[in-house]
Amino acid sequence: MPSRFGNAHRRLETQLQPQQANGLAIAWGIRCFALVCIFLPSVASAQSTTFDLKPDFDTSIPLANPHKGWYHHYFDNGIQKYIPASDEELLSVPGMDHIYLRLSWAYLEPEQGKFHWEIIDREIEKWTDLGLKVSFRITCKETGRQPIEQQFATPKWVMELGAKGNYYLRDQPPGDPSLPWEPEFDDPIFLQNLENFLQAFAARYDGKPWLRYIDIGSIGDWGEGHVHYGSTMECDWQTRMKHLQLHTKYFKESQLVVVDDFIFKAPTKEGREELHQYVIDHGMTYRDDSILVDWYVETYGETFSVAHPELFEDVYRKTPTVLELQHLRHHTDNGKWEGEVGTPLSKHDATGADFLRGAIELMRATYIGYHGAADQWMQFPGNPKLSVELLNKCGYWYFPHRVTIPANPREEATIAVQWENRGVAPAYHPYKLRIRLTSADGQSVISTVDACNMRWMPADDSPLYSETYVVPEWTSLATGAYEIAIQMHCPAEQKPVLLPLRPKLKDDNGFYSIGTLTVH
Repeated sequence: MPSRFGNAHRRLETQLQPQQANGLAIAWGIRCFALVCIFLPSVASAQSTTFDLKPDFDTSIPLANPHKGWYHHYFDNGIQKYIPASDEELLSVPGMDHIYLRLSWAYLEPEQGKFHWEIIDREIEKWTDLGLKVSFRITCKETGRQPIEQQFATPKWVMELGAKGNYYLRDQPPGDPSLPWEPEFDDPIFLQNLENFLQAFAARYDGKPWLRYIDIGSIGDWGEGHVHYGSTMECDWQTRMKHLQLHTKYFKESQLVVVDDFIFKAPTKEGREELHQYVIDHGMTYRDDSILVDWYVETYGETFSVAHPELFEDVYRKTPTVLELQHLRHHTDNGKWEGEVGTPLSKHDATGADFLRGAIELMRATYIGYHGAADQWMQFPGNPKLSVELLNKCGYWYFPHRVTIPANPREEATIAVQWENRGVAPAYHPYKLRIRLTSADGQSVISTVDACNMRWMPADDSPLYSETYVVPEWTSLATGAYEIAIQMHCPAEQKPVLLPLRPKLKDDNGFYSIGTLTVH
C-alpha cells in the first residue's frame, strides 16, 4: 500500500490468543449502543488488530479543553482590579477557560429597580467573542470604604428603606458611618430586595451557554460566608438556608457554587449538616477561597490548606469544584512561594506549587484561579510549565491507551478503546467519539458515537475503562485500506476535546491519526 498513510509504520499488535489480551485489559469491558450503555465481558477476537497509543503519549502538551481549566478574577474588590493590560495577557495563560466577575450588588442596582447590566454585559460580550466563558459572584458586603459601591455593597437605598445593619471594620469601633455597612442578613427588607434582584438577574442570565456557574455571594465579607473582617457576628444556619433557597428558587439551569465557609461558619453542627445536605440535594457544588492563605497553611498544612476536604469529597462525583488561590501579591516577597526558612510553608518543607498541586488533587478541582494579574502569575517560579501541568491535571484528562478493530469490521462493526482518566475529577458533560476512516482516494466515512466518558472516574491506581462502540456505517465499507483517526468531541461547545498524543498525529480538524486498517 502506498505510504500516503502517514503513520503506517505504527506498531501493530495482533491478538492471536484471547488470554494475552486479557492480561493487558481490565477484566470487564463496556459496550455502548447509541445512548444506552451496557456492561459486557471483554473478549478479544482472534486476529483482531490493536493500535497501541501509549508510545505516543505526551503529557507536556497544554490541553485547553471544554468545561475545565484556569479562570481569572476579572473584577475583584471593585470593578477596576485585575483587568489585564491587553487581551493577549489573559489569553496567553494556557487553558484560560473563563473570567470570574466578582462585584457588589450596588454596581448593578444603584437605584431600586433600575439595573445597570451594561457594566457586566460589555465584558461578557467582549470575552465570549474571544472564546472564554463567564462566572459570577455578586456580593452584599465588601470591606472597602471607597467608592460607595464598596462601602455599601448592598445598595445604600436598601438601608434607607429600613433594612437593619451597622458600620463595621475589624479593629475599628462599630457605628462610624465612614466604615463599610454590613446588613443583618436575615432582615426582611434586605431579603425581599435581594430576592427582587436575584429574580431579575436570573431572568437575564440563568442558563446562558457561556455561563459556567453562579457563585453564591450574598452573605459575608467579599461574599465568602464569614464576617471576619466586619462585625465577626456570624449568622445562624437558618439565615444561610434562606439565602440558598433564594438562589435555587430562581437559578434553575446554571450551576450554583457555595464557598466552604458559608457552611462552616454556621454556629451549630446540626445547622452545618442541614446546609450541606441541601447543597447535595440541589446539585450545588463547593469552592475554597483560602488556598495558601497563611493561617490556613499553618492550621491545615496536612491538607494543603484545604480546611474541609470532606465537603468536596461529597460532591465532586456529580458537580465540578472550584479552587481560588490566595492573592498573588501575598506570595511575591520574603520567599513565601519558594517556602524559604521562616515562612509558613517552610514548616511543611514545601513550596507554593507543592501546596497548589496537593489542593487541586484533594479538592478534585475542575476550575482553578490564580487570583491576581495574569502576567504576574505567568512570571511565578515554575511557569509557564507549572500552569500547563496544573491545567492538564485539573478536571478530567483522558488518555486513549489502545484501539482494537475486529478481524472483519464489516461483520462485527465495532471499535474497542481503552481509556484512562489521569485528571482529578470526572467530566460532567457527555462527549462524543468520532471515528474517521479515509480511503486511498481520499473519501472519508465519519461515525459518531457516545463516548460514555462521564463514568471514567480518576483513581490513584489509574484504572482503564474498556469501551466497545458500535459503528453501523462500517457494515457497508468497501474493501481496501483506510487510514483510521479518532476525535473526542464536545457537542455543547462544538469543539474537539484534545488528547495528550503527539502533535504530529493531530490534523487541523482535531482528529488523531492512529494507523491503517485493511478491510477484506
